[in-house]
Amino acid sequence: MTSSKCERVVFFVDGFNLYHSICAAAGRFPDVSVKWLDLPGLFRSYLYVLGSAAAISGVHYFTAYAHHLAHSEPGKVARHKAYIRALSATGVWLCESHFKPKDSWDTWTGQRFRTHEEKETDVAMACAVLEGAARGQFDTAVLVTGDTDLRPVVLAFQRLYPGKRLLFAFPFDRKNNELSSIAPGSFTLSAESYARHQLPDRVRLPSGKFVTKPETW
Repeated sequence: MTSSKCERVVFFVDGFNLYHSICAAAGRFPDVSVKWLDLPGLFRSYLYVLGSAAAISGVHYFTAYAHHLAHSEPGKVARHKAYIRALSATGVWLCESHFKPKDSWDTWTGQRFRTHEEKETDVAMACAVLEGAARGQFDTAVLVTGDTDLRPVVLAFQRLYPGKRLLFAFPFDRKNNELSSIAPGSFTLSAESYARHQLPDRVRLPSGKFVTKPETW
């Protein structure tokens, strides 16, 4: 009897890139919740694209809490934290970045105003991919994003690890042809698959407590 070797697959998720995709998908399913997304379940449903021997060995989720909205939109921060707790309970590994204040100007009025931008997520993802490859933690890396800022890490990965695979799982409505052209085998997640893969309304945490799906978003 012969046995096929398991292909270890790790997914690296750009949380905000995926979030904007989920918001776009929500417009197609106004009566169905799509924001309580079961990432391991979603990714398992696409393993067939990678081959019969593919198996998930990790999901890394990169995000940042918008603490600057704690006073103006406290519900948004609370919902985000609830979702992260639920994801962590499913075995998803969290990498937290941060928002940094930035001075901007209105080009029409010349008026100055303060904004915030997410920092370090792309770099953190790139480092995690290359470190994981160096440590032999996977055979295939799947980057869940459509952000072209990650193009350099694809090219570096291909030079350094020709025996491993790197491709993209583009979030719905976020496909990038430039990235697709340099990462053969890349595919796109559908809005329908978001709707099909939702976490239970109550997710049990390792502590034995439960985190509950928000009633409104």
